[in-house]
Amino acid sequence: MKKYLLILLCVLFLIKGALAQESLYSTSYDTLLTDGDQGYVPDPALVNEFNPRKSLLIPIVESVGLNLALGGFNAYVAKSEFAKISFKTIKHNHEMGWATDADALITNMWAHPFHGSIYFNTARSSGYNYWTSWGVAMIGSWQWEFFMENEPPAWNDWIMTSMGGSMIGEIFYRMSNLIIDESLTGSARTWNEIGAGIFNPGRLFNRLIYGRTARTTTEKLYEKRPFLGELAFGMNNVADGTNFKNAEKNGMFTIDFSYGTLFNKRSGFKPFDFFRWNFALNFGGEQPPIGQFRIYSIITGKATRFDNGSAFLWGIFKNYDFLENNVYQIGSVSIGPGIGYRTPPKKSLQYMGTLNAALAPMGAANSDYSEAYKVAFLDSARTYNMGPGAHIKMENILRWSWGSFFLGYSFWWIHTWDGAPGDELIGMWSPKLRIRVYKRWFLGLEYLLYHREGKYDDYDNVSMRNNEQRLFIGYAF
Repeated sequence: MKKYLLILLCVLFLIKGALAQESLYSTSYDTLLTDGDQGYVPDPALVNEFNPRKSLLIPIVESVGLNLALGGFNAYVAKSEFAKISFKTIKHNHEMGWATDADALITNMWAHPFHGSIYFNTARSSGYNYWTSWGVAMIGSWQWEFFMENEPPAWNDWIMTSMGGSMIGEIFYRMSNLIIDESLTGSARTWNEIGAGIFNPGRLFNRLIYGRTARTTTEKLYEKRPFLGELAFGMNNVADGTNFKNAEKNGMFTIDFSYGTLFNKRSGFKPFDFFRWNFALNFGGEQPPIGQFRIYSIITGKATRFDNGSAFLWGIFKNYDFLENNVYQIGSVSIGPGIGYRTPPKKSLQYMGTLNAALAPMGAANSDYSEAYKVAFLDSARTYNMGPGAHIKMENILRWSWGSFFLGYSFWWIHTWDGAPGDELIGMWSPKLRIRVYKRWFLGLEYLLYHREGKYDDYDNVSMRNNEQRLFIGYAF
């Protein structure tokens, strides 16, 4: 119950910020598709005056301190076996070198990236850019893997904590920018800082020690770009097959958040000037609590505008994917080139589409045979195979005055380096219809078709299909 209240509190603070800035933020797909306001980017000289860059040693020391505090909690409060470290275990880890571990998918593919986002934001909130902050996350994760566990360092954790952590960290940094308002005072200011800190605890810690939580100023110091948010409540029906019967049913709470104007950028993009975040939380059933946590973001690129108002986009995109239910498990981070196209704005019917092909340095997918491959030093096994691969992502949106239709497709290829030797070929179609019923309120219907081909060196190949239906009522902010 605590995690549900925490997420709801985050959303309420974000909605509050959106409603307070009605002139800047749209409540329709106009934010993404038309030529509206591109937001506000502060003057670098002003930022340097109020928020000067701190020594890089500070976030590095903070990351090590976070590891020591969490390690102490694990060893002396939670009494976890892996946290019982000594000089002997540290020496052993360095002698063994990189290996893999047998943690659950949610630990390796979600909890580690969330941990990495805190490392990342100790640097980001100290005045450093995306790339330097990613480097700090790499250092923090390396120190944890070699010094804070009595198990050999896991290279899969290092990749996911640093690369995945940089993605979660940057979206939470930009989302906390939307909440922070240093013109407020009293209890309103306190709750404002808490709201931003729930998204971004690493930043809240630094704002406290740098004296920024108590500072009052009307200067605009934080970048704010247009965004579109939607939250929805509904029912989820996950069938083990292609029929609708004998399915697992549960309640579902979802957040779809789009930040930035993808086709309006007249100069080059910086990392995460545009991103989409999709989150799904299951409750009241047998499904895992986090059903989906996905990020799609631009790293660099440029949009070309034509005389008729249409636009073409090219760039480099990053993807972070975590999906889990009673049928499938998928996790990956990937980066690669992409293109996009948008029809002219201010039409009764408008289209936007993107296509991205990426390399995945780390991916994971459940397999019927993965449990046969034990992690020797732990004498246990995962439920999924791990390894590098590739990812293709396609998104299409049709928008009209009373609703929208979304059609997405994702394909993952994961070549097993650890688990049942072979390849996992996974695809997912996700059509979604959204109909406005009253002002900001809408009804929605989503259908997901999952397919997987498991091709193995030592076992029979596996082919499976699964479908999922979601019916929900939502609110746009």
